[in-house]
Amino acid sequence: MEYNATMVWFSRVVEYGRRHVENPVVASLLTMGWIPVISSLVAIDLAEASRAFLAVQFLAVLPVTFGPFIVWYYDRRVFPSFFQAVDEVVAPNQEPLIQEIADKYDRIISRYWWVTTLPFAVVIVSVFFVGNDYFVAEGITAVHEQVAYLIFFIYFALFTGFGGHAGIVMMATIHEFSDRVELVIEPLHPDNLGGLSTTGEFAIKTTVLLSTGSLGIPLGLQIATYTGAELLVYLGIGLYTVVLAGSFIYPTYRINQKAQEVRERELGTYQDRIRKLEDRLSSLDDNESNSDPSRQQQLQLEIQRTRQEFRDFRDVQLYPLSINIIIRLTTSVLLPIFFAIFEIFISDFF
Repeated sequence: MEYNATMVWFSRVVEYGRRHVENPVVASLLTMGWIPVISSLVAIDLAEASRAFLAVQFLAVLPVTFGPFIVWYYDRRVFPSFFQAVDEVVAPNQEPLIQEIADKYDRIISRYWWVTTLPFAVVIVSVFFVGNDYFVAEGITAVHEQVAYLIFFIYFALFTGFGGHAGIVMMATIHEFSDRVELVIEPLHPDNLGGLSTTGEFAIKTTVLLSTGSLGIPLGLQIATYTGAELLVYLGIGLYTVVLAGSFIYPTYRINQKAQEVRERELGTYQDRIRKLEDRLSSLDDNESNSDPSRQQQLQLEIQRTRQEFRDFRDVQLYPLSINIIIRLTTSVLLPIFFAIFEIFISDFF
């Protein structure tokens, strides 16, 4: 089945580039990735700008230079891979329902990207105007320089906003998936998570991609420090942080909650089976003169096997967190904190 029939326009641009250069990273750089680099070079006079500003600007340029590839990777790899892998954790004959959910959110990604991107973009572009005095002090004074820097901000806003869109869509996808699709827990699955690592991988891949936006935090904090526009800058950073944290916490919590319900139901079923088997064994014991020893032994073995299956279900870890996922999550969460500290460091030493 195909789970990404449509593409957001950023991905279509990268796919166009891939007609000439197969590698998607190179294709993204040749089609759109050069825009923030060139606009920054046009806007900023290296002789006039402070080293602190150049450092934070470099960090802000870096993630959006690869922004088209990041969007393409999420749209063409991360999103469809979740639906391709969930077959292991859903009840049989639910493929049409999975396809329906995939098609719905695929359309939301590609056609309604602007709905959630717009609020992020408005906040970020507004920072450009309130921070104009700071940019002037850094040598961005001529009209062509200010226009070029505005282009950089618009470009940055688009890709940062789409990151917020991707995080929100992912949370909505998991919410509907957990509500409508019947999960199946496999206690002996190789991931030691009952097969639920699929959800953790989807969440952490999205979170890691979103975390690249934290490279823009030092520039935002510099603007807030030198212009007094703390409220607007902190609003933007706050929105980003909420989506970043929510993109992992909510999906994993939601799936865990659903899996707990499935486990409780399965454990109840096993308890009923054990009681019935024990009752049958007891009835044989009560009629020892007519009992069949082989039948007694068979029932005892069946009780042991059912009890073991009960323990397997009871003990399986249902929070989709492997060590690998935890490491990547920790790195993603620490990035915004690291770059906030970095901004303080360069302010003191540059």
